[in-house]
Amino acid sequence: MKHIMSFIFLRNFYHLRNCLLIGANSRLLRIHSNRCIVFPLRTYSNVTRRLPLRSITPHIINLQFNISIASKEPKISYQYSDPIKLYQAQKERDTIDQPATILVLDLGTTGLNSKTDKITEIAIRDVQGGMDSKFYTLVNPEVTLKNHKRNELHTESGVPRMEEAIPRLLKWVESRQINGKPVILVAHNGHCFDFPFLVRAFHEYGYQIHENWLFLDSLHLARQVLHDNGTKLKRGNHKLKDLVKFFNIVVEASAQKAMVDVNALCAVLQQMTFVSKLTSADLIERAYTASRYSTRRSSE
Repeated sequence: MKHIMSFIFLRNFYHLRNCLLIGANSRLLRIHSNRCIVFPLRTYSNVTRRLPLRSITPHIINLQFNISIASKEPKISYQYSDPIKLYQAQKERDTIDQPATILVLDLGTTGLNSKTDKITEIAIRDVQGGMDSKFYTLVNPEVTLKNHKRNELHTESGVPRMEEAIPRLLKWVESRQINGKPVILVAHNGHCFDFPFLVRAFHEYGYQIHENWLFLDSLHLARQVLHDNGTKLKRGNHKLKDLVKFFNIVVEASAQKAMVDVNALCAVLQQMTFVSKLTSADLIERAYTASRYSTRRSSE
């Protein structure tokens, strides 16, 4: 019986040794009976020295590894007044033309139906940054909200109704516009959410969307973002929070929820333009006029 046990032990020991010599980096070894099973790990590890076997059980031999994890690049952080520098193709004498005013938008609403629900919050930021580079307001939807605290916040005195907020918004956009050049409003999933809400609100209160206002859904840009190995992001990983994580961005906290999302999208937009090499002119080509959302609304 002793000879049989020693034979099994020596066979396992030599099998283990052979596994280690083949290359045990990034792997976890276990012994089951007379087999050495290799389990892959996701971390990078190296066997720095051979250690004496302290204890052996019939099923598991424990090994010690020095695990080194590659340090991540520093996270990207943006202040609200910082300019967002989008990708620019190299031009003669390094001159950079700004063909449009790019404004990042996020809305708060009472629900998801752009035909019946109301806007409760508007947040916009000019990617050029500087003084007065953001516009923010709560909006009184003139309906009772389900959340009591939220209802008090949006209906208290001083909070403008939508028909009062629109003239303020138009005045601010005009102050940011560059010599009559186009204005691009960018929103994540804006085609299905933000833009129909905004266009409907303008029409409802008798305001026309300016002809040189363009609308760009950044979700479409996100679907063109590639990993370092050239593969696209998996389906379902194009949400704003997923992109913030993908680009390793730090977003500042704020009591203004919609402005937090605007700030995050500004940072994400910058990264996407560099990754996909999209200039401001490219963004103009990918944008739509308000008629797209007016037509969609009438057809629905």
